[in-house]
Amino acid sequence: MLEGFEDAFVDAQARVVSLCLELLKNSEKDADKIYIYLFQNDDEDYIDAFFEKEGKFYTSNDLFSEEEIDDFFDCGVADIENIIDVCKAYDTKCPHEYKLIYNVNNKSFDSNYNFENVTEVKGKDVLELVEEWYKECSKK
Repeated sequence: MLEGFEDAFVDAQARVVSLCLELLKNSEKDADKIYIYLFQNDDEDYIDAFFEKEGKFYTSNDLFSEEEIDDFFDCGVADIENIIDVCKAYDTKCPHEYKLIYNVNNKSFDSNYNFENVTEVKGKDVLELVEEWYKECSKK
């Protein structure tokens, strides 16, 4: 691993987590876990999040206004571009798909990356992929 890359990559992802925490705080909501979905390829950057509170799952649309979601999306796309820039700066391959889970209570972080362009491989659009992950998580 290139020296400094891991720290820069984790810091870039931490900005996304902070964005979600800020969204919760500004809307006076709370959650036990935050599930963050990021996708990027040459044509598209996408961010979405859903939240778990006391074993129940909530989408962004369940908790936030359209304006809050639009602001979140705009800031999130900037954060995705930052992650891409980090990968380029260290000349490393950038994942196309990120599934990030942040446990608010114990401040732990888990991540899963996919380096394949999953929209092409699975023949699904990003919204379908987010919905699949939401259903998978909420069934556990």
